[in-house]
Amino acid sequence: MISNYNSGGNMEHEEKPHIDLIDRNIISILKNDARTSYRQIADEIGKTEATVRRRVNRMIRDQIIRKFTIVLDEKRLDNPTKATIKIQPDLNKIKSITEELLKIDAITDIWRLSGDCGVFVRVELPSLEHLDPLIEDQISKISGVSIKETCFVTKEVKTKY
Repeated sequence: MISNYNSGGNMEHEEKPHIDLIDRNIISILKNDARTSYRQIADEIGKTEATVRRRVNRMIRDQIIRKFTIVLDEKRLDNPTKATIKIQPDLNKIKSITEELLKIDAITDIWRLSGDCGVFVRVELPSLEHLDPLIEDQISKISGVSIKETCFVTKEVKTKY
């Protein structure tokens, strides 16, 4: 359940779409390989191809499945520079700050953190030489942003996809 308070202080409940074991099995197969055909999935879970297609389309419509994507082996491509940047935002401008951060392609993740932690972003760049221009020409120019710390990712030990 997703709970929201209405203006009267009472709880309102928005129902989550129903997901059963068949849906979960379909999701599990697609998470492992999004290119798996509906026929292969149907054979694996003992249902018809039409059933699988209908259920996938429903989960897309209900935004349970938001997109199909790929996972690259970065070591086989050029070795991009990955870094995290801790930002201390002016809290009066937090909405406009996050809207501007969303426009920057090099930023892959944005997290608003609790307490005095501010905003934490993860960036991926073609090389180290691209970091200073990103910080100086884009992120630092956003009104209300103060950059507190930049850390380079030296090794990815675990990444969840």
